[in-house]
Amino acid sequence: MEPATAAPAPTSSDSGPSARLRRDVRMLGELLGRVIVEQRDEHLLAVEERIRLLSRDLRTADTHAGDGDAAADRTELHELVQGLDSTARADVLRAFSLYFQLVNLAEQLHRIRRRRAHEHDGHPPRESLADAVAQLAEAGISGDELRRLAEQVRVELVLTAHPTEATRRGALAAQLRMADLLRRLDEPDLTPAGRAGVERGLLEEITTLWQTDEVRERRPRVIDEIRHGLWFFERVLLDDAPRVEAELRRLVPGMADTCEPLAFGTWIGGDQDGNPNAGPDTIHAALAYARRLAATRYRDEVRDLARALSVSDRLADVTPELLESIERDERELPGYARQIGDQNLGEPYRRKLSFIWRRLDLLAGAEALGHADAAYRDAASLRDDLDIVDRSLRAGRGERIADGRLAALRRRVALFGLHVAKLDVRMHARDLHAADEMASPGPGGNVWPTLKAVADEQQRHGNQSVDTLVISGTTSVDDVTRALDLIEASGADLVPVPLFETIEDLHAAPATVRAMLAHPRYADLVRNRRRNRLEIMVGYSDSAKDGGYLAAQWHIHRAQVALADIARDAGLDLMVFHGRGGSAGRGGGPTHAAILAQPPSHPAGRLKLTEQGETISFKYGLQGLARRNLEAAVAGALVATAPDRLGARGATTSPDPAHAAAMDELAATAEAAFRALVAGDPGFVDFFRAFTPVDELALLNVGSRPAKRPDSDRYLDGLRAIPWVFAWTQNRCLLPSWYGCGAALAPLAATDDGLELLRDMHARWPFFRALVSNLEMTLAKTSMEIARTYLDLVPAGADRDRIWSAIEAEHARAVEAVLKIVDTTALLDSQVVIQESIRLRNPYVDPMNLIQVELLTELRALTPDDPSREDAARLLARSIAGIAGALRNTG
Repeated sequence: MEPATAAPAPTSSDSGPSARLRRDVRMLGELLGRVIVEQRDEHLLAVEERIRLLSRDLRTADTHAGDGDAAADRTELHELVQGLDSTARADVLRAFSLYFQLVNLAEQLHRIRRRRAHEHDGHPPRESLADAVAQLAEAGISGDELRRLAEQVRVELVLTAHPTEATRRGALAAQLRMADLLRRLDEPDLTPAGRAGVERGLLEEITTLWQTDEVRERRPRVIDEIRHGLWFFERVLLDDAPRVEAELRRLVPGMADTCEPLAFGTWIGGDQDGNPNAGPDTIHAALAYARRLAATRYRDEVRDLARALSVSDRLADVTPELLESIERDERELPGYARQIGDQNLGEPYRRKLSFIWRRLDLLAGAEALGHADAAYRDAASLRDDLDIVDRSLRAGRGERIADGRLAALRRRVALFGLHVAKLDVRMHARDLHAADEMASPGPGGNVWPTLKAVADEQQRHGNQSVDTLVISGTTSVDDVTRALDLIEASGADLVPVPLFETIEDLHAAPATVRAMLAHPRYADLVRNRRRNRLEIMVGYSDSAKDGGYLAAQWHIHRAQVALADIARDAGLDLMVFHGRGGSAGRGGGPTHAAILAQPPSHPAGRLKLTEQGETISFKYGLQGLARRNLEAAVAGALVATAPDRLGARGATTSPDPAHAAAMDELAATAEAAFRALVAGDPGFVDFFRAFTPVDELALLNVGSRPAKRPDSDRYLDGLRAIPWVFAWTQNRCLLPSWYGCGAALAPLAATDDGLELLRDMHARWPFFRALVSNLEMTLAKTSMEIARTYLDLVPAGADRDRIWSAIEAEHARAVEAVLKIVDTTALLDSQVVIQESIRLRNPYVDPMNLIQVELLTELRALTPDDPSREDAARLLARSIAGIAGALRNTG
C-alpha cells in the first residue's frame, strides 16, 4: 500500500493474464496507500506497513524452522497491535479490509482474462460448455444422442438471503465501476491521458469506500434483502444467463425451444423459517419488485429495438399475422393508438414494438397508474407478441435481423419471464402444525395469511412466479399432509417440498417419500399438476452441524441414491434440491465438481441448489465472471447426463462396493468423533462461546433473520448452522469443515492396504475426490497458529487444555491423511494458484485476527451499561466484516 504518483506502465513482457493481475494488484495497492495518506497521514501508512511486514516475516519463519528472529518479530507485532488506540485500530482494520476488497476484485477480473486467453488459444476452457461437449464427443456421443442428453439438462439456482453477506451493496456497486475502469487498462490503444483518467476514477472510488462505514447502522429489513438480491439480476444475470443458454444451443443445434436448461429462483421474501419479519407483505413486495424490474428492462430493450428496426413494408414482406396483431393492439389500447396517430404507419415492426413498449410501460407502473388490464398479465402474452414479430421477419427474409437483438430479447423473456426468479415459500413443519385457518399471533400465526397472499398473487398473475412450499424440519409424511390441508383451504396452488436436514431425517427420507407418493392428493399433485416432477430437498448445513462434514456428505449421497430409485420405480422425474452454503462446512465448494460428485438422478443432469450470502456476490457480481460460473454449472449437468460413458472423468456412477463399504465405516467413525466433541463434551459449549465471536456476530447486522431458532433451550440446538460456521471461520479454525475427518481417514491411511484403497477411491470415484478436494482446501485455509491466539479468550483450566488439545490433534491427523491420499508434501500442491493466493493473503488477514482478539477481550470486560460499549462493539463489528471479506467466506 505504498503511496505512488502512478503505477508503472506495462511493458511488452507484462502482456499475459498473470502479469496483468500483478499490475492491477500493484496499482490498487499503491492507490490505496495514497488515499490512506490523504485521509489520515504518513504515520498510519507506516504503521500498517510495519504490521504487514511483521506478519509476512512470521509466516515465512513458520515455514522455515530455526528462524531466530521469529520470537522477536512475534513480540513486536503483538506489542504494536496492543499499543494501537481505538482510532488507529479502526483505521488499520479499514485499510486491510479495503485492500482485500480491491484484491478480490482484481482476482475476479483475472479469472475472466484467463478464460479469454484459453479461448484465444483455441482450447476450450475447463468447465466450459465447449469442454463438456468435447468430452461427450470423445466418448462417442454426438448428433441426436447429444441433443437428447442436452435436452435433459436443468439447473435451477436459488438465491437466498441467509445472513452471510458482509459486503454492503454500495461497495458492490463501487466494485462494478472499478471493474469497468480496470478493464480499460487492457485496451491496446489506451493513451497516457486515458490511463491517468483510469487512475483518477479508481482514486475516487477508493476514497468513497474509505469514507463509507462498512458496518450497517441497523439490521437490514426483508425489503432491503429483496432489493439486494434483484440487484444481481439487474446488473449482471439478466445479461449473462441468456448468453450461456445461447452458447449451449449453438454447440448442440436443434434443441427443442421448450427446453429450459437454466432457471432461477429465490427465497428472499418467502423464507419464513424462523424469520418473523417475513410474511404476506414480503411475498407481495418480492413479486412486485421483480415484475417491475423485468418490465422496466424489457421496456427499455424494446424501445432500443424499435429505434433500430426501421424495416419498411414497401421493401419487405410482412405477414398478415403481424398486421392483425397491430389492429388488435389499436383496439385494446385506443388511447395510445390516438396518441401515436399515424406514426410509423409504413414501418409495421416499429409500430408493433411501440404497442409492446406501452404494455410493458403500464406493467412497470400498473399499480400506480391503474391500467393493469392493458398491461401484460404474464410472460406468455409477451412472448406471443415477440414471436409474431420473429415469424414475420423470417417470412420477409429478415432472418439475420430476427437472430440479432430480437433473439436476445426473446431468450431473456423465456428465461426470466415477468417474475425474474421464481419465489419459493419456506416454512418450518412445527409452524404448519401450529397454524389455524386465520391470522393469529404466536407460532404459526403467519402461515395462513402468507398462503392467502400466495393465492391472491396466483389469481392475478398466474403461478409462474410462485408454486413451491419448502417444509423445513420434515420428519414424517404428516408434515406434508398438514401442508396439503392448509394449501387446499387457502386456495393456493403450491407443491409441498420436504426438506430433510438432520442425519436422522436423511435416513428416514426414503420411507417418508414413499409414504408421500402413496398419499392420493400428493400423488395427484405430482403426476398431473406438476407433470411428473418430484422435488425433494436435502440440507447440508444442519446435517453437517449434526454429524460433521464427512458423515453429512455421505448420508446425503446415500439418500439421493435411494430417492432416485424411488423416482425411477414410480415413473417420475426427480429434482433434488441441494441446500448448500458457501463454506465446505455447509456443503459449499466448486459447483462443477459438486455436480459431478452427485449420484445420477432420474433423469440425470437435473438439480436445484441454493446460492447464499457472499457466494452470490463472489460468483455473480461481475459480468463475464457470472457467465463463467453459470456455464460451469450447466456444463457439469451436461457431463452428468452420461456417467456410464465417461467413467471417473464424469459424474458419479454406482461406486465400487468396496468403496461404499469403506465410506460407511469412515462416516460412522467421523460422526462419532464429531459428536463426542460437540455434543458429548460437557465443556464444549462454554469453550466455543469464549473461543469464537459467535455471540458477537449479531453486531454486524448482516441479515434480517435471527441467529437462533426460537424453539430450543439448548444453545447449540437452537443456534443456526450459519453463525455456527461463521464463528469458526472468524478465528481461522474452520472446525465444522474438517473435525472428525482425521479420526476417520488417518487409521486407514496408516496402513499400506488402507492407503491404497483411499487412493483408488480418490482416483476412480468423483464423489470421494470432491470430498477430499474440499477438505484439502479447507485445511489449507485453516490457520491453527492464529486460532491459538484466541485461547487467551477462554478461561484457563482443564476444559480449555483438553478441548484445544483434541482440536489440534485432530487437525494434524486430518492434514497428514489428506497429504497421503493426494500424495503431496504440502496442501494444495496440485492447485498452485489457489495455494499462492492463500499464502499472499495471510499476512494481511493475520493482523485483523490479532486486533479482533484484543477487541473481544476489551468488549467482554465491559458491563452492559458502560458508555464505551457502543464504540467498542462497532469496532469489533469492523473486524468481523474485515476478516469475512478477506477470507471471502462467512457461513
